[in-house]
Amino acid sequence: MEQAKAAGGIFQGWWIVAAGFVCTALLIGSTTYSFGLFVAPLSTEFGLSRANANIGFMALLLGFAVWAPLVGRLLDRRPARQVIVGGGMLFAAGFVLMGLSHSPTTMALLVLGPVSIGTLAAGALAANTIAARWFLRQRGRALGVLAVATSAGGFLMPPLVAFLMQGLGWRPALMVQGLFVGLVIAALGWLLMRDRPSDLGLTPDGQPLPQAGQGPAAGGEIWTLGKLLRTRNFWLLSCGAGILLGADQALLSSLIPYGTDAGLTLPQASLLVSTLTFSAILGKLAIGALADRHDKRLLFCAVAACNFAFLVILLLSPGYTTLLIACSIIGLAIGGTYPLWTTLAADCFGTASFGSVLGGMNLLMVPFSIVAVRYIGEVFDRSGSYDIALMTFMGTAVLSTVLILALRLPPRS
Repeated sequence: MEQAKAAGGIFQGWWIVAAGFVCTALLIGSTTYSFGLFVAPLSTEFGLSRANANIGFMALLLGFAVWAPLVGRLLDRRPARQVIVGGGMLFAAGFVLMGLSHSPTTMALLVLGPVSIGTLAAGALAANTIAARWFLRQRGRALGVLAVATSAGGFLMPPLVAFLMQGLGWRPALMVQGLFVGLVIAALGWLLMRDRPSDLGLTPDGQPLPQAGQGPAAGGEIWTLGKLLRTRNFWLLSCGAGILLGADQALLSSLIPYGTDAGLTLPQASLLVSTLTFSAILGKLAIGALADRHDKRLLFCAVAACNFAFLVILLLSPGYTTLLIACSIIGLAIGGTYPLWTTLAADCFGTASFGSVLGGMNLLMVPFSIVAVRYIGEVFDRSGSYDIALMTFMGTAVLSTVLILALRLPPRS
C-alpha cells in the first residue's frame, strides 16, 4: 500500500491542514474579530446607534446559520478547490462592494450574503470537512490544529486592519483587506486543496485504509439534512455542543466588563481575556490529540466540568490574581469544546457527507450563541449583575454533559 507522504516525508494531509489554517485565520480574523473596529466609523458616518451598528455582526451570525447547510452540501458534491476559490472571490467581492456602498442596509445585506457565504465556503467549515477526510487515526490532532486558526486570526488580523484604517481610511481598508484575503485564499485553495487522499493515490494518515466494518469514521453513509433531522445523535450533539459553545461565547464577550465592574483596570481585564484565549489555544491542541486515544464523550464531560468550575469562580468574585490563575488553567480545557464537537461529528456520521453534517449542525448551533450573548447582556441591564446568567450557564453546562453522554458511537477500530 502506497504511503501518503509528500515531498520531504510530510504527509500531504498536513499541507491541507496548513492551507485550511491560513484560510480560516484570515477569514475569521477579518470578520468576527475585526468587526468591532468598524463600529465607531459606521456610527459616525451614518448616524447609527451602537446597537444598530452591531446589526452587521448579527447579520454575519445569521448568515452563518442560514447558509451553512447549503455550503456544506456543496462541499460534499463539488471539488474542494472550486468551492474554496469561489468562496474567496465572493468574500473579496463583498468587502469591495461594502467599501463602495453608502447605505448601511446594503452593507448589512452584503454581510448576510457574499461575506457570510464566502467565509463558510473557504473557512472553518471547508477546512474541517476536507481535513476529516484526510485523517482517521490522527483526526483529533488535525482538527485541534484547525481549531486554533480562529484564535490565530483574532490575534493577527485586528492590528493589521487597524493599521490599514489609520493609513487609508475605513472604506479603502475594507477593499484592500477583502482583495488581499480573497487572493491569498484563491491561491491556497487552487494549489494545495484536494478532496480526498485517494484522489492522489494516497491513504488517510499515511497508513493502510481501515477494513470494512470498522464504523462510519472510514467514510460512512450519505446524509441529507432531512435524514439528519430525524437522527437522534444529530440533535444530541448539536444541542450539547451548541449550548456549551454559546455560553463560552457569552463569557468571552462579557469578561472585560465583568472585570471592570469588579474594580479592575481596563488593561487588567483585557489581560484576563488574552490569558484565557492563549490558554484555550494550547487546550485545543492538547485535547485534540487526546481525542485520538480516549473516549471523546468523557473528554467533553471534563471540558464541561471546567466550564462549570470557571462559572463558580466568577460567581465568587475573587481577586485579580485568582481570576488570572483560573483563566490560565481552566482555559486549557475550555478550548477543547470545538475540536471535540468536530471529531464527535466525524465519529457519529462519518466523512462521506461531513460538510452537510457540519452545515446542518451550524443551523442549530449558531442561534445558541446569538441567544446566549443577548441573554447575558439583558441580565446585566435588568439586574446590574451577571450572577443570574452565570448560574444559568452552570445549568446548561450540566445539560450539555447529559446530552453528550447519551450519544451512541460506533465501535472503536
